[in-house]
Amino acid sequence: MDRMSEHPVASKLDALWNEYRAACPDSDASAGFMPALWQRIEARRVANISVFRRLVQVCVGATLALTVLMGAILIPRLESALIYNATYVDVLAADHPNTYVDILTGEIR
Repeated sequence: MDRMSEHPVASKLDALWNEYRAACPDSDASAGFMPALWQRIEARRVANISVFRRLVQVCVGATLALTVLMGAILIPRLESALIYNATYVDVLAADHPNTYVDILTGEIR
């Protein structure tokens, strides 16, 4: 270990650590340090959560209003539109005879 402290790199490193300790003193080491730190962290966290909570409330309210609007106005208008009872296959079958019976009976259109 003595040989290590005599090494020029080790002495430079020790000098660097001493300068660092002088430039950055230890923070408060009292019994209330960690609780105070967590209180500051929680205060910032609560402020951020309240912003997101308000944004979510606005989005949910807009979604609810849009749903009510669609249910009260848009869907009844679409239901009152003319609806065909026949399927696409029924329309094709009616327009194009597919058996010789239709040809013989004269039901060709």
